[in-house]
Amino acid sequence: MEIRNIISFLKIAETNSFSKAASALGYTQSNVTMQIKQLETELGTVLFDRIGKRITLTENGKLFSNYANEIISSIDNAKNALSDSLVPSGEIKIGILESICITYMPEIITRFHREYPEVNTIIKIGNFEELSSLLNTNQIDLLWTFDEPISNDNWIKTLAYQNPICILASPNNTIFNERELSLESFSNKTFIFTENDCSYGNAFKQLLTSSKIPFNTFMEIGNTEIIKKFVAADLCLSVLPEFTIQTELKMGAIRIVPISEFQLTMYGQVFYHKNKWVSQTMKAFLSILIDHIEQLNTP
Repeated sequence: MEIRNIISFLKIAETNSFSKAASALGYTQSNVTMQIKQLETELGTVLFDRIGKRITLTENGKLFSNYANEIISSIDNAKNALSDSLVPSGEIKIGILESICITYMPEIITRFHREYPEVNTIIKIGNFEELSSLLNTNQIDLLWTFDEPISNDNWIKTLAYQNPICILASPNNTIFNERELSLESFSNKTFIFTENDCSYGNAFKQLLTSSKIPFNTFMEIGNTEIIKKFVAADLCLSVLPEFTIQTELKMGAIRIVPISEFQLTMYGQVFYHKNKWVSQTMKAFLSILIDHIEQLNTP
C-alpha cells in the first residue's frame, strides 16, 4: 500500500473532487483516478460513490478514512522523531585508556554535557587489546588510545595528534647533579613503569637493555597518578607521555630528564568502526574532542 495513494484518498475525501485533489497534489486527474483504483483493489472494497458529478465516501470509505488519518499521522510523527534525532541525545560509549581519561575527559565531558544535556556518556577504561575487542563487537562507539601509529582496515581514524615521551624524576633526584646527562646516568637507577604491554615503556627498557645499562624495576602499574606520586616522592624515575604531567611540571613536583639518546613520540588516536552509523551524538562529541585537542596543541 503506497503512502501517496492514501494521501490522494484523503485529499479527495476533503475536497469531494478528484480534479481538485489532483490539482492540490500536483497530479493529473487520471493519475489520481489510477491511485484510487489501486487502493480499492488492495483493500477489496469501493471507497467512493461516484454518482453524476458528485463524489462521496462509501461506508467503508468513511471507515478507512479513520485508519488513513492514523497512518499519515504516524508517518508525520516518525519524521518528527527522526528530525529531533538531529539534536544529540541518547547515549555515547567511549573506550579509553586511563591516563587519557584522567587528563582530558573532565574538561571535555563538562563542555559536552553543558552543550548537550540530553546525552548520557558512558566511559569504559581498558588497555588497547580490551578496547579493540569492544570496538569490534560494537560495545563502544569510539576508541581513544595512545600508541605508535595504528592502521586497521576495519576502523576509521578521526583524530591523530603527537605527544613526546619523557623521562621523569623528582627535582631532588641526584641525577640532576651530573654535569652531563646521558644514558649512562640511568645505570642502576630504579624505575616505576606502566604495564608490560605499554609501547613507550617497552621502547625505553629496550634502549637501556641494548645499551647494556643495568636498571631496577620498582613497580609496574597502570595508574599514572600513582606513578607520578612515587616519582615526586623521589622513590624512583619513570617514563610517561608529556600530556600526563602538565600539572606536576607547572608545580615543580616533577622534572623532565633531557637525554638526547631517547627521543620518542607517540600518537593519541581516536577510531570508530567502519560499519558504525555515525550518529549526531557521535559527531557532536568528536567535534568537541577535536576542538579541545587542537586548542591544547596551538602555541
